[in-house]
Amino acid sequence: MGAMTSTALHQTSKPEVVRASKHSRLRRWATTWGRAAIIALAFSVQMLLLVAVLTFLTEWSSAILAAQSVLAIIVMLFILNGRRETTYKLAWIIPVLTLPLLGSVFYLFYGATVMTRSQRERFDAATQRARDALRLLPPTHLPPGEVPSPVRRQLTYLESISQYRVFDATDTAYYPVGELGFDAMIEAIGRARHYVFAEYFIVAGGKMLDRLIDALAAKAAEGVDVRFLYDDLGSFFTLPVNLKERCEAAGIAIIPVNPVGLGFTITFQNRDHRKILSIDGRVAFTGGINIADEYINEIVRFGHWKDTVLRLEGPGAWGLAVMFLQMWELASRAQVDYASFLPATQDALEARPVEDAKALTHVPAVEEPERGHVAPFDDTPFDDLSLGSDIYQHLMQAAKHSVDIFTPYLVLSDSMVAQLAATSRSGVRVRIVVPGIPDKWYVSLATHSYYRPLMEAGIEVYEYTPGFIHAKSMLVDDELGLVGTINFDFRSFYLHQECAVWMHQSAALAELRSDVEATVAVSRRITMEDLTDTTMVKRLLQAMLRVFAPLL
Repeated sequence: MGAMTSTALHQTSKPEVVRASKHSRLRRWATTWGRAAIIALAFSVQMLLLVAVLTFLTEWSSAILAAQSVLAIIVMLFILNGRRETTYKLAWIIPVLTLPLLGSVFYLFYGATVMTRSQRERFDAATQRARDALRLLPPTHLPPGEVPSPVRRQLTYLESISQYRVFDATDTAYYPVGELGFDAMIEAIGRARHYVFAEYFIVAGGKMLDRLIDALAAKAAEGVDVRFLYDDLGSFFTLPVNLKERCEAAGIAIIPVNPVGLGFTITFQNRDHRKILSIDGRVAFTGGINIADEYINEIVRFGHWKDTVLRLEGPGAWGLAVMFLQMWELASRAQVDYASFLPATQDALEARPVEDAKALTHVPAVEEPERGHVAPFDDTPFDDLSLGSDIYQHLMQAAKHSVDIFTPYLVLSDSMVAQLAATSRSGVRVRIVVPGIPDKWYVSLATHSYYRPLMEAGIEVYEYTPGFIHAKSMLVDDELGLVGTINFDFRSFYLHQECAVWMHQSAALAELRSDVEATVAVSRRITMEDLTDTTMVKRLLQAMLRVFAPLL
């Protein structure tokens, strides 16, 4: 496929390519600033209506106010009948009731998760094909007594909701910083024989991107199928202007996900926040890192940037390959033949002998008990629940001794606060590590507003002193854990496409435990005295941000 893309590019004249690139950038800028202009226009009209009613249109004020009230009621009913957290609904109802016209337009563009009929049909069909593809591998049977009943219940819930399955015989490796994880990713790309799939939320120019593109281009030159997905809005201000042409010239097929277009699609906020690298369906990586130099500390933005990467090798890697292919089908609108990407199918189609056994697997096998079980899964905003939030809560409910959490953002629903508090009050030690140097001051203030109720329940809150922690993980009793892209905030739980890997008794959990202790050791524990040493203005701002936290 990469070779075909490259050939098609060379058949297009350079001026046409330049014009196409400029047109694409114009569409993206027009859409982003166009939305801002529409919101500004709605705000202006709202203000003018208020002024006009008070000064010039007194006799029409009743009719104007009645019309706005009807609009507010309609939108409010739509919000209330949605299957979202009450906290999320309240954050939207306040602006809709206060400024009906502005609040309604703002909700339509940034709060609603609605598809057109054709979008829904295409999404459902692609999802079903992906779910069917997961069954192309033999199922993992868990005899009674092999896993505790709380763990089995988690797997039952996970499989019934997402249809993603548990896999055994899968090796796991955990990398506590982005630099180590990225080195492992490049090394794995170098061993690819059939295909390499990459999917990232943020793609920015720099050393990290150059190194990745060089590695992908080298494999494409060997005839390997190389594909690249990036989120169009997530990379809006950082994507190099010539990246598409550079990739296509190298034989790398590249497509934006949910492209920013002049259609003002109402799925504008539903971004692809996933981070996936899949090699031959046998090896896969996920975690917090995007493709930008700060993620591997090539540049300094907010002190030391701590991120993590999880590596799977074995049947469990197929789950992440399926996730990528489903998104590729949605983005490209070309139906995927999943069976052709199975590792066994790829091997059968390959004519040349395998000269180096390490090309198929290069990580030394570990003892079977250390492999445990893994369950990759994705979470979509286009259903009636938050699988990520539910799995986090299921993990906490299974805890006996400890729960450790890494998250860059802590913007919680009432139910999540209650679950964290209940876990702590049941005698489980709960520790949460958040950034010491935040990337967004307003989100940091909102995060601080949750400290008191959490700490009053006995939860230990730490700030990562060296800088910014971008990792998203949970470790429970050294037996259960999760590493992925899901933040503890409303965007990850309700608005974004996300992915993660649930683990039970995997080798990576011991590595995660070591990282937890090392990270806590260099972090500052927040005390009650820290919470009282704040100004009244800061407390008021925190209270306001807490109410509107779901909109951040």
